[in-house]
Amino acid sequence: MSKTISLWGQSLYRQFSLMLANQPKLGYYLHPLLNWNKPALHPDYHSARVVDFYWETDQMLSVWLEPASSWTGFTPGQHLLVTMLHKGRYISRSFSISSSSALFAQQKQIRISCRIQPQGEFTKALAAGISKLTHLNISDAMGDFVLATQADTALEQNIVMVAAGSGITPLWSMLSSLRCWTSPIVLFYCVKNAAQAAFLAELKLLAAKQPLFELQLIETATCGRLNLVRQLKAKAGFSLTKALYYFCGPAAMSRQYKDDLIQQGVPSTAMYAELFGLASAASEGPVKQALFMQQQGKVTAVEAAAGVPLLQAAEQQGLSPRFGCRIGVCYQCVCQKKSGQVLNLRTGQISGDGPEQIQLCISAAHSNLQIEL
Repeated sequence: MSKTISLWGQSLYRQFSLMLANQPKLGYYLHPLLNWNKPALHPDYHSARVVDFYWETDQMLSVWLEPASSWTGFTPGQHLLVTMLHKGRYISRSFSISSSSALFAQQKQIRISCRIQPQGEFTKALAAGISKLTHLNISDAMGDFVLATQADTALEQNIVMVAAGSGITPLWSMLSSLRCWTSPIVLFYCVKNAAQAAFLAELKLLAAKQPLFELQLIETATCGRLNLVRQLKAKAGFSLTKALYYFCGPAAMSRQYKDDLIQQGVPSTAMYAELFGLASAASEGPVKQALFMQQQGKVTAVEAAAGVPLLQAAEQQGLSPRFGCRIGVCYQCVCQKKSGQVLNLRTGQISGDGPEQIQLCISAAHSNLQIEL
């Protein structure tokens, strides 16, 4: 009932805003005035006060945020879009929440942990300006990479987690939020070396006090890549087909482990993944032409190679389409395809020939295209 009232209230607010200001949000209408007083404020997101920051490793920065009261919370494992003003324009990136649900419940704070990428505009700007930043803008929490609700008959079902590098962030949020442990959980944490392992002290402490939790640190620089199936088969009494699997890391890693487990009879429904980056496209063929039609009526012809995201192809031609996370999560780069087919680099699906909305960051040309920005 309360949800119905909330939806009704949102609809009423939207209609009122449209009548009053011809905008779906009053914040859009008032944005020029608000921006003069608080330049970093964005009407699409919630303001979050920067409470503190800490370097987890020499490459990962954690930032504690206190979201405005309009932010409704999260389920451990979910992510959000973080936006800030940089050099006169808004830039955005998606991050998993790396703190427990208890921290938000008790102190109304959350933590994001960001690996600083040398080529990443957002993370470099965040690291450079964090000491002076007072607020960031955040979206609602989103995503379905969360612990599955198990039936009473499956309370003893094993859970296997695999994290690669910064892929530990949503998994640590899940682990640190658990209050009632009913299933054995093993975490394979893959890093180049222990110095690059964020939250390692906390994970070791959890493993020491929680008998149902096992931590396996895989230092790839010395022991090589994790062979998941072999490791699990070596565990006494472990059944591959009676476990749930959670992968967070590069797309190629998750895809390989999924394929290996499926060959062992594990159903795909028992596996969940949060991907960093896009799966590589194996398609080959001649270079396609994408005609980008801009608002001013200008048409730019872009050569779009097979497997290359259209966002990247457009930027290489000097265009500046709107974008956010660049991994298909935030929908900032959605635009209208007028004609032609695209390949979805995350799912491998090929679109129809007709008009539809596509995400530039995860779409590659499958035929010649016409796109309206």
